[in-house]
Amino acid sequence: MNELTESREALDLFLKNLRERTGKNHKQLEENRYSKVILDPAVTLADYQTYIAKLYGVTTACERDVYPALGAVFSDLEERYKTEQITKDLLETGISKEKIAVLPIYQFRFSTIAEALGVMYVLEGSTLGGRVLYKHINQTLGLTEKNGASYFWGYGSKTGILWKNFISTFTAYAVENNCEEEIITSAEHTFSIIDQWLSEAEITL
Repeated sequence: MNELTESREALDLFLKNLRERTGKNHKQLEENRYSKVILDPAVTLADYQTYIAKLYGVTTACERDVYPALGAVFSDLEERYKTEQITKDLLETGISKEKIAVLPIYQFRFSTIAEALGVMYVLEGSTLGGRVLYKHINQTLGLTEKNGASYFWGYGSKTGILWKNFISTFTAYAVENNCEEEIITSAEHTFSIIDQWLSEAEITL
């Protein structure tokens, strides 16, 4: 077996283990009552606003606390900031700047690049899931990327390529630095953090 094949197998094994290990946590997040309400055919604008206002708290926290530590790992980090999109969606749907300014924001704590990568994996993965949510919100509430649903629109036509670029850099770092286990543990923890935040963050709109 040549070195290239061994490297490819190590990358694939890491991703397989990551997905398997985080599967239970991911499923639990999907079962969160707020996650279920947003996909309900009877979802209301108020439900939607509450949901993205809660996501504002973890998205902003990731970009404020985690991204600065990853600037040397990802060359396209500037393209991945999404807080502005949530802010725009809240404004477009009638929430005032004053209320947005006082929304609660989580604080991510980590001590290594590997732990930061575990957080980013979960947040970046949510961009893919956001396309499903976008379609549902568009059909039920009539919102589009231009009038209130830009966050779930994600990176638009670049969503696929940006995800592939992320996974390529992410897995290469994990294997080259032998920190796969640390990343997986952080990702598991991050799913649980977001699940708890959705349930407990107090939002007043």
